[in-house]
Amino acid sequence: MLILSAVTVVLLVINVKSTPEKSKSSSFYIVPLGTSGGLDESNLSSYLLTTVNESTPNSAYISLDSGTLRHGLEMAIKQNCFSSQSLTAEQFLQEKVKAYFISHGHLDHINGFILNSPNDKSGKTIFALNETIQIIQDDFFNNQAWADFGPHGLKLYNYQILDPLSTNSIPIPNTDLNVRIFRLCHTCPFLSSAFLISRRDESSASILYLGDTGPDDIEKIVQIDNSTYYPRYLEQLWQTMGPLVVANQLKAIFIEVSYSNERPDHLLFGHLTPKWLLKELDVLRSYHSMENVTIAVTHIKPEEGSREKIMKQLKEESNSNYNFVFPRQGEPIWV
Repeated sequence: MLILSAVTVVLLVINVKSTPEKSKSSSFYIVPLGTSGGLDESNLSSYLLTTVNESTPNSAYISLDSGTLRHGLEMAIKQNCFSSQSLTAEQFLQEKVKAYFISHGHLDHINGFILNSPNDKSGKTIFALNETIQIIQDDFFNNQAWADFGPHGLKLYNYQILDPLSTNSIPIPNTDLNVRIFRLCHTCPFLSSAFLISRRDESSASILYLGDTGPDDIEKIVQIDNSTYYPRYLEQLWQTMGPLVVANQLKAIFIEVSYSNERPDHLLFGHLTPKWLLKELDVLRSYHSMENVTIAVTHIKPEEGSREKIMKQLKEESNSNYNFVFPRQGEPIWV
């Protein structure tokens, strides 16, 4: 029998929570292995996701980013997050984690799977943009920084380049999930990405996970003729998500807020603040009410008082239009 330790804690107002509790209508089960935006190497961006059937999480997980793996798994096992309590963190990683989805090539998003690769099980796939795969291949799995565990070396992992221009989702091997990728700007012209994860057996259930991203109004490229180009990748993403919100298919959005509102725009370095997150979410809300979509706030920088300040600012400025949750390491999220 699965024993879960997640307890909903209401903070500040009714629509600001730590993590959503178990529900008979839950479609997904997410275990945060790491939630902070850098600095703390024991708690870096990493979320395990699986589907839920008859109120029970399935045993095949995918990893959305992989900043922290082993320590996060140890924390999750201690808090009874998994039915396979007899497995060690290493065994769980080998047997239950079926694929890795890397939003971009920064260390705080790939550190865990790189360091744990020598003991991982062969045959798994790394899904990412072409630019991110190139970073992993050229800068890490290059037999200099680290052994080449990719398909051209020791063949532990396969690479699956996802096309951000494709409108189709593709199946994730050894799971009941599909994925589609989108581009994001993380200090232009450098790219990050978002993954739309959907259930193959239930087209009405999807989760959107965003890697690091700056606001559309800030992210710009100065071209050779000195003209300025704004890619506006978030606006394009919201246009695609709008119909899913209207149809009540989008269950949750995992999106970053790295800094509080006191951070000046020229020092955002491709990240969001509460005011910028709300401005972006208001674009999506223009399509339909967001009351049925959980907004999980990720990547908060682990600076003293930052988490509480960001929670307070979102509460005061959102007019209760959004259901914010603030993931904690080892506390499951049901959506």
